[in-house]
Amino acid sequence: MSFPASLPKAVTAVLESINSKSSTDFCTAFSSDGIIIDEGRTCKGHSSIEAFFKNAFISHSASVIFKNANQVGEHIIIQVTMDGDFVADYGITEPFILYFNFHLHFNNITSLLITPWDSSNPTMTAVYVDKGSIDDPISAIKTAPRLQPTPQEGWVRVKMLAVGLNYHDIFTMRGLGMRTPKFPLILGCEGAGVLDDGTEVLLYPAMGNPNFKGDETLDPERHVLSEQTDGTLAEYVNVPLRNVVPKPKGLETISAAVLGIAWLTAYRMLFTKSGLRAGQTVLVQGSSGGVTTALIQMGSAAGMRVWCTGRTQEKRELGLRLGAERAFGSGEELQEKVDAVFDTSGEVTWEHSVNSVKAGGTVVTCGGHSGSSIPLNVQKVFVEQLNIRGSYLGTLQEFKDLISFVVSKAIVPHVGHVLPLREADVGFRAMLEGKTAGKIVVTL
Repeated sequence: MSFPASLPKAVTAVLESINSKSSTDFCTAFSSDGIIIDEGRTCKGHSSIEAFFKNAFISHSASVIFKNANQVGEHIIIQVTMDGDFVADYGITEPFILYFNFHLHFNNITSLLITPWDSSNPTMTAVYVDKGSIDDPISAIKTAPRLQPTPQEGWVRVKMLAVGLNYHDIFTMRGLGMRTPKFPLILGCEGAGVLDDGTEVLLYPAMGNPNFKGDETLDPERHVLSEQTDGTLAEYVNVPLRNVVPKPKGLETISAAVLGIAWLTAYRMLFTKSGLRAGQTVLVQGSSGGVTTALIQMGSAAGMRVWCTGRTQEKRELGLRLGAERAFGSGEELQEKVDAVFDTSGEVTWEHSVNSVKAGGTVVTCGGHSGSSIPLNVQKVFVEQLNIRGSYLGTLQEFKDLISFVVSKAIVPHVGHVLPLREADVGFRAMLEGKTAGKIVVTL
């Protein structure tokens, strides 16, 4: 088909080359360092662009029909109807609408953004997944422009400044959760940002039925950011007004960004679920993860005798630097039993946790990263009258109390790595491989 004569020659060349299946004409339209961004994939330079063309268009027998064009500043957005054989690879029913967003310089295309939505509307960069991957969750991550969402009634827009990464996001990448994730989903469960009026805020991550009364962590409809709604790993996120809490002036943004999930979970485990008092001895199973470093720092600040475990000498030394009195190897028998054990891993550590707590003591669990099917000697539980307590996140009031506690005790949450948004996948891979040394934070 013919294309409007008013289109720049480079744009026409791209559209015509798709229909003629000419990778040479397609590549020639781009500058030598030209970029294509297509649903999270970024291709730069002619060799990469040629490979993209063959994989995306030729291999799927693609063709395009021009619908309309729109110029926004230096960008030309072309709406096309695309046909081809996309069902097998993508489950897409043809034909379908696409938007080609071109940026040109001296008659060469410097960038091309391809989206299924109209990119003439305000966009933002986001880290998201559009399907789960059980075996290789990191491969599901995409970093690309997305439409800026409009807040619904009772919600507010937050410009994100810093976001803490959590293992919960890895479950989402795998397509797992209390309820099946509704893809596509922007990742990120917590963070700190600023409202449109300039107010700096922290985000309380839990949402649910607004009419539910009582402890919101028991709401049958509860969920957190990035489970049923888009999360915080984007330039902007929309949240219910009740989920924004003003950031105290004495709290740094990086520190504020990590309090919503791991630190709130640790706070509830310590102060709501364990029944501990200052001076009592606790064992933290781990010494380098987000929840475990929070337990060590807060437990020590609250006057508890904190012991921890670690798989390596480096991890054990980190636990000691953060306030633990003693550090043991994973599974190492303790010389004396403790008043409470905090277990975040599940299957691998559970037997050691139960064997390490004294009669009448408490084991608090908040996770099952190593597996959720645990060995349990029920006779030991009732004979020694052990208390086994499950803990999930925390209430909004506990979140506010946590913030006050951290500020009043001048606690600086331990952050092991700070990464830019486009390297969020690097942080998640480190988390998946157990190469953490405290929280990992992404800045925007």
